[in-house]
Amino acid sequence: MEHASEHHTNGSGHELREVSVPFIVVSLVALLIGAFLSCLLTVGIFQFFHSTYRPDRAVSESPQVVPPEPRVEEKPFQQLLSERAREQHILNSYAVIDQKQGIVRVPIGRAIDMLAEKGLPSHDYLSDILAGKKAPAPAKPAEPRRGQGSNNAQ
Repeated sequence: MEHASEHHTNGSGHELREVSVPFIVVSLVALLIGAFLSCLLTVGIFQFFHSTYRPDRAVSESPQVVPPEPRVEEKPFQQLLSERAREQHILNSYAVIDQKQGIVRVPIGRAIDMLAEKGLPSHDYLSDILAGKKAPAPAKPAEPRRGQGSNNAQ
């Protein structure tokens, strides 16, 4: 069986049956016209809106609305400084939190010194385990006291 096909040398070029040069040219011209019309329409719309826009009227007619919480801080640096100053005052001042219960606030440096003098409470749990004692029941979490940590006494 012979699979030979004849080859004709027609020179360089392309097949005229598959490529339609007039169709490509017409498509390119239509694309350029469409792009030009889109640009004209866009420029016209911008000019129309620019001529009808009145910023002074828009601002005066719109009501002043306060956005819901949380809002953006108006002066964040100054608010941060005042918050830090308040915290430093709480950490470095004496105050009576609850006089009836004897709860006071001492400066943090003094509290550290008092703790260093007195020492941390400790218990030898290993000797309890070896002696067969049961572990104590876990402590109930403390309820936060009203006003605790705030700057009540000034």
